[in-house]
Amino acid sequence: MRRHLTAFAAIALAGGMLLTPGTANAADFPATAPQGVVDQPLAPLKTTVSYPRRAWAGDSYVYTLRIKNIGEWYTDIAYVGGYLPSQVSKVRIVGKPSGSYCEVSGREVGCLLDTLNPGRTATLKVRVWLRSGARGTATADFGSASIDVPAGGPGTLDIHGIDVGTDVKYVRVKTRVLR
Repeated sequence: MRRHLTAFAAIALAGGMLLTPGTANAADFPATAPQGVVDQPLAPLKTTVSYPRRAWAGDSYVYTLRIKNIGEWYTDIAYVGGYLPSQVSKVRIVGKPSGSYCEVSGREVGCLLDTLNPGRTATLKVRVWLRSGARGTATADFGSASIDVPAGGPGTLDIHGIDVGTDVKYVRVKTRVLR
């Protein structure tokens, strides 16, 4: 049975092992899997985005991202992020799941989600304001990632040669700017 490790616990364990002198050397670790072989995560995510197909320059609109765990296990680490259009003047996160950590930096948005159980959905809402001189097509790219952190051995987590299952999916959406 898998043990529950959150992102912060995994980082704390890994940081503690890195800061402890003389715990092990590189010769003690087994060889890793061949390059190009990637384990599939036990908790893959499905991302759907709701957005307007057309928007007026100078107006605001909302991207609604729904992230669903379609796997058989809960997520250890789930991340949702995106790059917003260059025509955007302001960005705000107006709705997020409880227990999540979200941040906006310029036109970039990122959220680290709490544990997502199988079959459950988390919703993230991002409001953007278009510049009054916006033209053309506003293109946004969103991505979601699920990372499975394996349980450690007897009380420790071996970060060298670790096989993590990753699942990254990207969604590109386009909104036509009307004048």
